[in-house]
Amino acid sequence: MNPPSLQDRRRYKRKSLSYYMLIADANTQETVGHLVDLTPDGFMMDCPKAIPVERDYHLRLDTMPDVADKPFITFVARSKWCKPDSIEPYLFDVGFKIVNINPHDADIIRRIAEKYAAQDGYSPR
Repeated sequence: MNPPSLQDRRRYKRKSLSYYMLIADANTQETVGHLVDLTPDGFMMDCPKAIPVERDYHLRLDTMPDVADKPFITFVARSKWCKPDSIEPYLFDVGFKIVNINPHDADIIRRIAEKYAAQDGYSPR
């Protein structure tokens, strides 16, 4: 029997975002990449350079007043995979798992997914 695929292991369906959101290093404020899709426990980001896998990053995501009561959230996410983008050869697609986020900021992540996600449905599997 084959091991379950990444999609089978994922608890939530990924939501592609219709809004361009930058993610920065929370310590240096340097842009790391931009958010492509999002679930309550992870996300994919496009990055201009390859990101080492299985490494924790302290990240910052700027928010909008229609989804948050503060200008940004911070959280720790672990890179799980990195591969060259299939369309844009100068970008890398990087998958992250959120490993540390306070409950209030986790609610903001959920609101971002609900508000800015494409219309193909955001629902637990």
